[in-house]
Amino acid sequence: MLAALIPLVAASLALGSYLNYAGVRHNYLELVGDRMSTVAERIANDAEVAMSMGVPLTSQDVMNRSLEREAAADPMVLSIDVVGSGGNVLFSSDPDRRGSEDRGDSAIAWRHFAPIDTAFGTNEGNVVVRASQQALDANVSDVGRSILWLSVLAILGGVAIVSVAVMLSVRALWHRLTDRAPTASGAMVPQEIRASIAAVDDEHRAVAERLGLVPQKTGA
Repeated sequence: MLAALIPLVAASLALGSYLNYAGVRHNYLELVGDRMSTVAERIANDAEVAMSMGVPLTSQDVMNRSLEREAAADPMVLSIDVVGSGGNVLFSSDPDRRGSEDRGDSAIAWRHFAPIDTAFGTNEGNVVVRASQQALDANVSDVGRSILWLSVLAILGGVAIVSVAVMLSVRALWHRLTDRAPTASGAMVPQEIRASIAAVDDEHRAVAERLGLVPQKTGA
């Protein structure tokens, strides 16, 4: 019984741990994504306001300082770029990226975009927030290790509880099977049914006495 229950308990706890990890990972990435999207949308909105006041996107040179401040507030951010409609980086928190072509670098960066549109609905470019994929993976791995250790402790605790419960059950069953007492006829029966057997013996004796099969008991 114990050999069958322990793998079942361990498998159940392991499945619960995996689902917990998957849920935590999803929520963490969703939280980071929402934060990156908020930053991108705020910068895009500022650029659109400036364009509505007659300042072309390519002339918004003060954007570099704003991007540097935003990127410095989050250590996971590699850079925040304003990319023109032609694909070139117009402004960036990283000076090395300014004037370069924006290439997809999903292997090293997790990217979130926000469009920069004119009042007439034409697209002038995009704000691109690039977060370090390595930093994200490291944080997710840390969470995974924490859940793993908690899972190991939970599995060991579950196995211990099941083992104790099974041992106590077996002990109680063994006690019930070995705790015997004699009946009126001298037969050894389990203690828990001795009273029932005694009652049946008394009924049998009473019937036998009424039939005269055995002498009736007389008082002293």
